[in-house]
Amino acid sequence: MSTLSIARLPLDRATALAERVAAELTGFCDRMEVAGSIRRRRETCGDIDLVCVPKVGGRAAMIERCQRAARLVKHGEQYAVFQLANGFQLDIWFAHGGGGDMFVPEPSNFGILLLARTGSAMHNVWLAQLAQTAGLHFNPHRGLLRRGALIASAEEAEIFKALGLRFIPPEARER
Repeated sequence: MSTLSIARLPLDRATALAERVAAELTGFCDRMEVAGSIRRRRETCGDIDLVCVPKVGGRAAMIERCQRAARLVKHGEQYAVFQLANGFQLDIWFAHGGGGDMFVPEPSNFGILLLARTGSAMHNVWLAQLAQTAGLHFNPHRGLLRRGALIASAEEAEIFKALGLRFIPPEARER
């Protein structure tokens, strides 16, 4: 989603900005992590990616709070994109906390969103190819699927394990 950004910031400045934004929004969430190039520790970053599990009513409250300082560019069920005054872009990805009913429980998709939004894009392509080779499907919004059944989505580590991999640290996810 990083198509709007006109500015790139050095990692230390991007990290500080991301931490300030996250601190401002964390009260609306049960869980929040910085993702993207900041999490991969790239030398420069073109946007802020946040992945969160909003509290009840938290999604709308976060969007409202962000609109006080940034322009809402676009949004959907699972994301909101803002343009900050300095030209930097903020992408917020909304995971669900899990649940469903007792007959069809659905784990959270936080892990797959964090993994996919951390990237890199080529790392995600590589994971999708590994999944396909193993007869699985890598859905970057839902999780790792086998014949349509969800087998891993809540945590990054479980997704890597289901693919037969050890956990790959974000800094090593460049391809």
